[in-house]
Amino acid sequence: MSRSLDRRHRLLGPTGLVGVVCLLLQACSQAPRAPALSSAGPEPDLASQTAPTPQPWVDATPGPSHPTSTARTPGEYRLHAARHVYDQHAAQLFSGPLPPLLQAVGVLNLEIGARGEVRSLNWLRAPTHAPEVMRQIEHLVHRAAPYPAPLHLQSVTYTDTWLWHHSGRFQLHTLSEGQLGDTAVSKAEGSKRRASTSPAPTRSSVQSAKCKPASLNPGQGSAYC
Repeated sequence: MSRSLDRRHRLLGPTGLVGVVCLLLQACSQAPRAPALSSAGPEPDLASQTAPTPQPWVDATPGPSHPTSTARTPGEYRLHAARHVYDQHAAQLFSGPLPPLLQAVGVLNLEIGARGEVRSLNWLRAPTHAPEVMRQIEHLVHRAAPYPAPLHLQSVTYTDTWLWHHSGRFQLHTLSEGQLGDTAVSKAEGSKRRASTSPAPTRSSVQSAKCKPASLNPGQGSAYC
């Protein structure tokens, strides 16, 4: 036993001991380190968090680009609304007097709210023979919204007549340029009224028109018949 130990000591010697110590130091340096503790705390669970629901924004007063109307009666507002419709649909307006025959004539009753929104749309005289025209007019009415906000009225209800041409263009009766043939008819009716009110010529007036002066000398008759 002692012989084997002496042999090992002789084999190792000082150099062998140094090598063993180096191996032990290397093993200690490669040992796993404990994870560093973070002071920031646990990460939030983004999946469990929900975004807040945005609240709808409502503007109670018309902005600078919102049209307004200072009308105090439905009649005044009808004029402002007609001009607004013309501005919104300028490309579909019929220019000049309309022909005597139109595709459709519709009378529409509109209720406009305080902010210019269309509250209701009712046909007082619907062109039922042309349902496609009815749909186009209703589309134009809604597309023109918002209408001028009535500053002096909570809401306003007015009536206007749509004059629809076969070409798909229109005029409103409030701003209509009239129809062809109206001037000739009015002239004929005026001439008839003037003829009926003028007095018929009497017999004496006819005779006096035929009388001629007899002589220019004083004291003689002035005329003869």
